Amino acid sequence: MPLNPVDREAHARRQRRRRRQLLGAVICVLVLVGVGTTLFGGYRVVAALFDDSDLRAEYEDRLRTLMMYDPLPFASLDQLDQTQLRQACIWGAIYSAQRTQGSLASYERDPDTEALILPALEVDAFLTQLVGPDYSLPHESFESDGMVYEYSEEYKGYLIPATGEQGLYTPKVVKLQRNGRTMRVTVGYVPLFNMSGEFTMSLPTEPTKYMDYIFEKPDKTFYLTALEASEMKPPESSSQAAVPDQDYQIDYDPNEALRENLDEELLDAVDNAASSTPADGETPEAAGSEAAVEDGGEANSENNAESGE
Repeated sequence: MPLNPVDREAHARRQRRRRRQLLGAVICVLVLVGVGTTLFGGYRVVAALFDDSDLRAEYEDRLRTLMMYDPLPFASLDQLDQTQLRQACIWGAIYSAQRTQGSLASYERDPDTEALILPALEVDAFLTQLVGPDYSLPHESFESDGMVYEYSEEYKGYLIPATGEQGLYTPKVVKLQRNGRTMRVTVGYVPLFNMSGEFTMSLPTEPTKYMDYIFEKPDKTFYLTALEASEMKPPESSSQAAVPDQDYQIDYDPNEALRENLDEELLDAVDNAASSTPADGETPEAAGSEAAVEDGGEANSENNAESGE
């Protein structure tokens, strides 16, 4: 049935209204998507501005081989133990080579000792990366922690012992505080071993102490210049497991730890049982006979004394 003009006009208005509503819904969805995308993008930008995890990891790599020797605080590089610094640069160069090359197979070996020959130039490169180009160390043979590092003038490098160096701590950078051209890096010392003396299958995961490494920026890069005690302190439970001093030797015996943790009452019972056991080669009957003889001797002595009176 054909529609009259009034109905056709009303039908056309309804169609136009539906199209406008549909178009408005699409526009609203697009606006919401755009606002959400903008907010999420802004959040990522702000988070990236405040996220310093990559920078913390960079400082951990730079300080790893130095702080594992637990150096004493110093106000300038002249006060830093030169042996510790030289040793840190040697192992820093080795770790850097392992990380970039995957192995040390490309390095030359000494034909007599099979020791790895680490070029002095790589040691200098790590030193420059850590403390800057204005500081230098003389290359020479030295001994540290029972390990001998021989410097070869022939090879212009160090003969690295086959025994690796692990140190006492691993770094955990917890705070970066920049003030102009100075960067204060607060490093947590996480022990690589359980130093409490208790037998446990788990290793420490939290720092037992904190130190502040001071970096200065003379040009485009921050370089280490000083080491200070940190205001940040570990919980008491963590500090009790700290390494007592720098001369602490890693000589942990789990069997000894088990013996030390035995129940004291059990040890007392064992001691009492041992003290009540007859002497070697003596039977219980013999021990009883000796006791009877002693008692008889004492009785005879008393009777003789009464007869004399």
